[in-house]
Amino acid sequence: MKKYNSRAVVLKSTKYKDSDKIFTLFTREYGKISAIARGVRKISSRRSGNLDTLNLISVKIHEGRNGIKNIEEVKTLESFKNIKKDLAKSLKAYYIAELVHKSTEEGEKLTGIFNLLIKFLKVLEKNGYSGDLFVTYFEINLMKLLGYELTLSKCRKCGKVLDESWSKYTFNIDNGSIECEKCSKFGIEISKKCSVAFNSVSNGKMSKEMHSFFPEMDRVMKMYIGRKLESKFKSLEIEA
Repeated sequence: MKKYNSRAVVLKSTKYKDSDKIFTLFTREYGKISAIARGVRKISSRRSGNLDTLNLISVKIHEGRNGIKNIEEVKTLESFKNIKKDLAKSLKAYYIAELVHKSTEEGEKLTGIFNLLIKFLKVLEKNGYSGDLFVTYFEINLMKLLGYELTLSKCRKCGKVLDESWSKYTFNIDNGSIECEKCSKFGIEISKKCSVAFNSVSNGKMSKEMHSFFPEMDRVMKMYIGRKLESKFKSLEIEA
């Protein structure tokens, strides 16, 4: 038996038995884990609010000899209230939580992804910011951390640097790269401004003007992620 403490983001929960729930937590120290909160569905439970999806928490875990993990103590560090009261923002956040859940395995320490997730939630929490471009930023950098780095600053095949002199801009869904007119045989043709914006967003450089290209970037990223992870996301089926 062992006990340990960790910071974690609550990714999802599932009902278990009459009064319990199984929570999927993404922890800083241990990666993704599943743990049972006993009696949390009872009206008298004081822990249920602390374990809301998306909450950043401090949690004490007890792991038995059988490997089953139980949540003993939990404290909310940040509940991200501004996200939860805004439907559009909450849908973005739930999608990101589902993306992290479906792209990671349990028990693998992934500090880079944990830090990226916290950064995303804190940026989205800011009032007056829609978070559109930061969704793309998160997706690009998550894929990099998972080993699926995109090539957005040059043609992956010939190395020609991306600039506005290209006559055609194509995104290759198979390898996640921008390709020039000479090298591209397959892929999705995208606009010049979208290509330039893609490269800027990947480096964290965003501007108000780039928001108009978000739908095009978002469509391409969802196709690439779907191809690499072979997953469909329930959170994307809900419209704000």
